[in-house]
Order: sequence, then C-alpha cells, then structure tokens
Amino acid sequence: MSKNIISQKAVELLDYQLQTFLNQNEIPTVKQNVGFLEIINKSHNETINSNLYAHFLSCKINPIKHAFLDALLDLIEEKASKKLSIAQFQVRTELATTTGRIDIVLEDNLNLNTILIENKIYHNLHNDLKEYWTFFKLNESKKVGVLLTLKPHTIPVEVQGKFINITHWEWISKVKEILDVDSLKDEAYKRYVTDFFNTIENISTTYKMNNSAKFFFNNAIQVNKVYDTIVEGHGYLISQYQLIAEKLGLQTYGSDINWRNIWDEENHLDTFITIDAQDLVSGKYPRYKIILELMRKDKDRVEELSVKFENHAQFNDKFRGQTRGMHCHFLVKEYDIDLNDLDKFAEIVEHNIKTDFNKIFIEVVEYLYPGKNINIWKHNFMAVNKND
Repeated sequence: MSKNIISQKAVELLDYQLQTFLNQNEIPTVKQNVGFLEIINKSHNETINSNLYAHFLSCKINPIKHAFLDALLDLIEEKASKKLSIAQFQVRTELATTTGRIDIVLEDNLNLNTILIENKIYHNLHNDLKEYWTFFKLNESKKVGVLLTLKPHTIPVEVQGKFINITHWEWISKVKEILDVDSLKDEAYKRYVTDFFNTIENISTTYKMNNSAKFFFNNAIQVNKVYDTIVEGHGYLISQYQLIAEKLGLQTYGSDINWRNIWDEENHLDTFITIDAQDLVSGKYPRYKIILELMRKDKDRVEELSVKFENHAQFNDKFRGQTRGMHCHFLVKEYDIDLNDLDKFAEIVEHNIKTDFNKIFIEVVEYLYPGKNINIWKHNFMAVNKND
C-alpha cells in the first residue's frame, strides 16, 4: 500500500472520529449578559462598584437592602465566626482615615457594630488594613474587616483574625439565593439589580470554572481538532474572497471573516460590492448575501439613486437593506448554496455578481463618479462565462 493511500486513510479516520465526536456531544457555551457598566466600560471601576454595593445596602427597597445585608452577615458568620447585629445602620463610602480611605463602612447606630469593606477588583492590595482596623476604637467583637476581591486572596499577616476574604461572586451568589428578583414591584430596581448581578458574573468569569471550560479540559484533544478545522475553514473563505476580487479586477477590504468589500481601491470609490457570508460561517443557514453598498457621501444620495434606477431590471429583483452610520445596504440579494458546492464558492459568487449586479453596479458607479476611469475592470463584470 502506497504512502499516499495510507495518509488518505488516516485523514478519513480523523474526519470520522471528529464527526462522531460532534454528533455525540452538545458543546456547552457561555452567554454573557452585558450590563450597563460594560457598555460604558466601567465594570472594573472600584469606586463605582463600591457605590453600587453601598446603594443596594441602604436603598428604600427593603427586599434588596435586606438581601445584600443578610448575605454579607451570613458570610461573616461563616468565615469569621462572628454573629453581628446590624439593624439601624448607615453606609458610608470613601471614609477618610489617617493614611487612606475605606471603600465601604457599615455602622450600626444602636450597638455600634461595624463592618469595614476594602473593595479590590484588579488592583493590588497596597492599603494599610491595620490602620483601617485601629481607626475605629471599638472592641474587636464589635467589628470585622472584609477584603472584597474577585478571586480568593490571602489576608495579610498583621490583620489575620481581623479581616476575612469574601469574593464578589460569593456575596452576589448568596444575595441571589435570598432575593426573589421577579417579585420586585419596582421595575427600575429590578433592572438595576439584574444588571449588577450580570456585571459581577462577567468580571468573575475569569476565576470560575464554567461548563464550557470544563468541557474543553475533558475533551481537549477533540476540541483542538475542531479549532484546527475552524482555522482551515476561515482560511479557505478568505482565499475565496480574494479570488472573487481578482477575477473582477478589484481589491478586497475588511478583516472580518463574515464579510468582505470588493472595491476599486485605486479610485477610492465609496460604492462597492459586499459579500456577506455571516449565515454560512455561523452555520445558521447555508446562504450568503451580495450587497451593492454605499458609504459616506454616496450613502446620502440613496433616494436620488432609487428614483434614477427604479425601472432598472437589476433594481427591482432585490431588497433594500439596513442603513447604519456611514453605510447603506442599497441593494441586497440572498443566495442559498448547497454545502457540497462550497468548493466552487468563488466561481458561484462571481457568476451571481456578473448576472445580477454587473450592469447596475457599473451604472451606479458611472453616475456617482463620472470623472473616474473604471475601464480597467469594467469589462470583467460583463464577461460572463459561456458555460453559465
């Protein structure tokens, strides 16, 4: 048996094993719910984070206030063996001491029980916790220090037995056990609390083993093979985009695997063809889109173009797409493709462009850019293969 035959047999065996693995396993994915703090890029801001904890601890929505407080007291009792009574209390943030500022302080107005919270997200611990501790002239049975961190953190030797470590996820997880968010009558606070839960979960994800990470380590060999196939698939599609552009005498623009612009780079045209393969890449549907796209000042003339070309044969067989920012999907057409024909993707898409977009693309470009010379590529759009 020749080496080539043996090599082909090995490849077929690997393909069979990989296909069997994919058929027999549902690969878990982790969906992150983006909160408001992620949107404004403040999810790791310790001051904002502390202010939110302080607000929920002192807000007028009793179920929320008691859930945050009771969860904290439960963790303190569990980790410090101290059962503190906190009833009529005030919450202060950024409380100045002799050498620094304590992030959050809870003080009971009746029995003076006090909780000091030093909030750390990504910053290293440089604060003088011993000074914070001695700043409050109270019996040690009436106070406890909390080092609040993303991941478990060692308590400095000088304050061991005085401070305990609680992670953000530990606190929020216990709050979620106590608080029935769905029962909250205040819709705004329902959103605020849910948003905060999502933020804490998102910033804590790095330090938690989730089902997706666990699946990877349990199936690393096969999952790495899957990754290799992704690289190959993406590489193939990129080469097909490039081949389409070359056959049309144009250039590609873009770095996203889901799409490529096919444009006249030399003339800097803001009207171009876009190939959108997002459905194909995601596996959602075996289809792709071809788009006649307008950008910048060209986009501003879309209504003018609609009137100009309303009776054009290649205008009425397409639909109008989205307009966002500087971009307008002026004319869009979808195409289904048999997965067995993907080895001819460039050839098929080139044919679609030449038969469905060639005339209107050229005429729109000539209308918008009457002074530009497009003869170097214009004839490529009209040269439909005889076999088509």
